[in-house]
Amino acid sequence: MRINQIIDYFMIVALIFISGNIAFRSKEFLFIGFGLSLIIFIYRKAKFDMPFVYFLIGLLIITILQGFKFNFFPVVTYLGVFMRILFTYFLIKSIDDFAKKFITIMYYFAIISLVFLFFTYLIPAVGDLARTKLSIVTVQEIRHSILGIYTLIDGLEYKNAGPFWEMGAFGGFLILTLILNYLRDQVLLNKINVVLIITILSTQSSTAYIALLAFLFFIFLNKTKDVLLKILVVASILSMSYVAYMNLEFLGQKIEKQWQEAKDLVDLPNLEGEGTDRFITMLKDWRDFKGHEIIGRGTHASTRYSASIYDYNSETDTRTVGSTDIIVRYGLPFFFWILFLMYKSFSSYSKRFSRDGEYMGGSIVFIMLLLLTSETYFLNPLFWMVIMLQYVYVADKTDNVKVSKFYNLNK
Repeated sequence: MRINQIIDYFMIVALIFISGNIAFRSKEFLFIGFGLSLIIFIYRKAKFDMPFVYFLIGLLIITILQGFKFNFFPVVTYLGVFMRILFTYFLIKSIDDFAKKFITIMYYFAIISLVFLFFTYLIPAVGDLARTKLSIVTVQEIRHSILGIYTLIDGLEYKNAGPFWEMGAFGGFLILTLILNYLRDQVLLNKINVVLIITILSTQSSTAYIALLAFLFFIFLNKTKDVLLKILVVASILSMSYVAYMNLEFLGQKIEKQWQEAKDLVDLPNLEGEGTDRFITMLKDWRDFKGHEIIGRGTHASTRYSASIYDYNSETDTRTVGSTDIIVRYGLPFFFWILFLMYKSFSSYSKRFSRDGEYMGGSIVFIMLLLLTSETYFLNPLFWMVIMLQYVYVADKTDNVKVSKFYNLNK
């Protein structure tokens, strides 16, 4: 393997770890990763895309306006935001076929996670050994980073968190990987996708399950041309989804319980400390959002939370819904801008390999919104790739079929 490829894979692994591995949470790792990505970007003579520059300028204007609004300029915090975005952009622009290398790495992480899950759950002694001898970081006394590549959570050994901080996060990034790999050759049941799907199921994340079912629904709806058969396919998928929702405890019962808990808290004047489930979080974010619809409240804790502007408590003011979180931070117009860029990005990527770009672009934005109901993905560098694929994967409008065949031959 050439030195450039080694650097590419190393940097993508670093990006993944800094985006959710509990052993790499320190800001120093972000700073180092950003610095290395900038060096690679410059050394390989990559160039900025003007639409992306406009995006950065727009975000800068929003942060400046927020500073004047609250008379508070948290420069270090906003530098962190731009570093996270640019970290991913520099790598996407300077690494040849970034998506393919990302898919390969996530595929091997999926296999590694299944091995760890099998032994730590079925053989408790292995789990105990891993906690005491192989754990390099422990968070909240229950999350253990095993050798930095697998997260073991006490009491949830039967759920697969992979190298990320929890199962939902791993499931979300696996869904993203599955989508990127499927769009390359439009084949669902190849070796990589089968492993990814099995690993998604092993996370037992309700959001990942729903997103997977939605993705399968859109695939079969798109591929099935006969109207009667399409109706049967849709009916079958909806029926299976209903059965899964009603019978799997971490789907139907979990969601209905969270919904009822949120309903019981609607009239409370202060919701801080009441929980971090998705519907309670949405309710909190709705209250934070009021009066700050256009440019948001900013990303610093002193302004982000309405109930604790002057008394921030990191343990109680936690948000877990990615879509409402970014709306509160930067306003509704910025959120719609992100959705538009996300649509363009996936459409461009999909068209690079097939003729279904427009359809899959809209469908996948919906799936991304599903994922954002459970995790604040945009607080991590890696997830920003969903708006950046358009800058390196440009559709060949003259002959998409030849392009697709070319990439299939070079896998």
